[in-house]
Amino acid sequence: MSRRFSFSCSTLLEFLCLSAGGAADGGQIIGQLTDPADAGVEESVDILSARIEQDGGLLTFVIEARGPIPTSNPPPNEQITYLWLVDADNDPATGQPHEQIGTEFNVRAVISEIYGGGFVDVTGGLPGGGSGAVQIQGNSVKITIGLAQVANPAVFHWACDAFHAVDNIAVSANHETQVAPATPLPYVPPARVTVTTPLLMLSPSGPATGSLDVELRDAAGNLLPNDLYHLSFHSSNDAVATVDGTGMVTAHAVPIRFEDTPVVEVSADGLTADNVAVIRVTADNLGVTHETYAGSRVTFYLPPTIEGVDLDAITRDFQVVEATDLAYAAQHDLMGAFQFRGGMHFFALDVANDPVTTPCGISGNPVRLGWLFGQPIHNSCYIVNVPEHRVPQWGVIFHEMGHNFTWASWGFGQFCMASDANGWKYSEALASMAGAWSWHRLDRCSAARLRGDVIDGIAEPFPNIDPARRTALADYQSAGANYDQVNVEVICDILWEMYDDYTAKAWYDLFSTFFPPAEPLPVVLDGETAQATWLVAALSASAGEDLRSRFAAEFGFPIDDEAWPEMLAAAQARIASRSWQIPLLNDLDCDADLDLVDFAAVVGCLSGPNTAVPHSFCRHADSDADGNLDLADFARLQNGFTGNTGF
Repeated sequence: MSRRFSFSCSTLLEFLCLSAGGAADGGQIIGQLTDPADAGVEESVDILSARIEQDGGLLTFVIEARGPIPTSNPPPNEQITYLWLVDADNDPATGQPHEQIGTEFNVRAVISEIYGGGFVDVTGGLPGGGSGAVQIQGNSVKITIGLAQVANPAVFHWACDAFHAVDNIAVSANHETQVAPATPLPYVPPARVTVTTPLLMLSPSGPATGSLDVELRDAAGNLLPNDLYHLSFHSSNDAVATVDGTGMVTAHAVPIRFEDTPVVEVSADGLTADNVAVIRVTADNLGVTHETYAGSRVTFYLPPTIEGVDLDAITRDFQVVEATDLAYAAQHDLMGAFQFRGGMHFFALDVANDPVTTPCGISGNPVRLGWLFGQPIHNSCYIVNVPEHRVPQWGVIFHEMGHNFTWASWGFGQFCMASDANGWKYSEALASMAGAWSWHRLDRCSAARLRGDVIDGIAEPFPNIDPARRTALADYQSAGANYDQVNVEVICDILWEMYDDYTAKAWYDLFSTFFPPAEPLPVVLDGETAQATWLVAALSASAGEDLRSRFAAEFGFPIDDEAWPEMLAAAQARIASRSWQIPLLNDLDCDADLDLVDFAAVVGCLSGPNTAVPHSFCRHADSDADGNLDLADFARLQNGFTGNTGF
């Protein structure tokens, strides 16, 4: 099992500043309204006026009340909420319905001992949301957010409300104001924020400080000048390392527990970065300097040499970046999702000399691959560090990326969380199977970009390819196939059995039941039996046969026969909604497009030994597995290029 932090759900929120201080001035008013006084309403929630100010890419929402606004509410069940209702698509019939407006976002400033803070709730179909900085001064309450948090509208309509509640029951309320328009000033919003320093190594003994580099790009991918935008930095653990408003990080202490290692979260005008920066603080300066090894979708952040090991040579010789780029594309095809909004996926070598806080592999962005400094061998999850066989840890790399892709699916999360006992096992097993899918795709199609020995080396971490090496399943069955004793390795071995019997389509179809990634599962999974039944239903739908008796007898799976018809029908519908064509066809160059390059490769296989065509590709071209590449194989393969997906 890997140690991991997941950033599949965004933790990159702006810190909340709730104080009696005033907001920074200088913004231009882009919308305002007034509301009549009401002596029957508490003065702190009786709205007299409201406005929206813009400063570059920041919006400040302001409410002026008839009386002073409290900065705290001591009773934990009491709260005062100020609301700005934002109709970002200017259609009162869409979003959350209100008296005169339909909102895509509700901007809230909440004064409460437990629930206080600034929030941007997504109530419609536009991208945005997050948190904001709240300030209170006298009769005024303000919340500052980024334009991106309300979808960067060219114009929008809005209204306000305020109420005082005890035990979630309003005791005094202003009620909704009139609706007013707001027209933001011309502004080029950042479409992507990237922390190009995904890991920073510091030491209280020096160097104790270091700066984070951040790139902003517009929707077309063009670099934007940072000084035109408001950047925000937040450390998850100020006791270990703090960060100032310019991105300068200062180390204060060495982490003691594994979870003490801080990350710095970054945003620009309310748009959160696709990744964080890990701050590795060690007692002494280890003298390690990282460099960037960039691909199209993935970037590795590594020291070229470390403790006499030439990581630069290993990374280049084994085509680590190129192979992981292709593995990324394969897992994207498998899940139909992008993690981290499709931003650059970083892998960082996390170097420390403390075995307690040094990871093996942790998912997130960056994926952290550990290196235990000072231990001469078997100290890394980036490479197998033994002098006679230093090779990349493909299994760890692909597995941690698998966590990121699988947890990008809402339905996958529901499946895993259906059972406390087995949820983590399925999370780990299916991350490994996403890694195995990467092997399958690279073995089949990628030697146009990867050498044959690299592809063969990628198979090493997947011993389950050989049925004789599925020892976990054999031991489990010998012990009676008790589902209470199922573990990660057993689940993986079972799925390899499905691979043998029903081809890789069984894997693809299983993951297809978690598609579309933004939608929940169409059934209720409320325990380990329902969880197990969904897996069996998915595999049965793929196989076209009822596998209940096999899974019960051979693997000890509990089956909910009453829920079976609904689950099977739902799995069948999900599988039918996705085409198996692209991953099955002979796509030599892994570009998801069958073209003359691929067709020429098929012809090359049928012509006999050909160094221009990878042996793995030709092995798959032998579609009837008779050991001969002949016209029967050619005819079958040719069907793929003419749209026949029946093989």
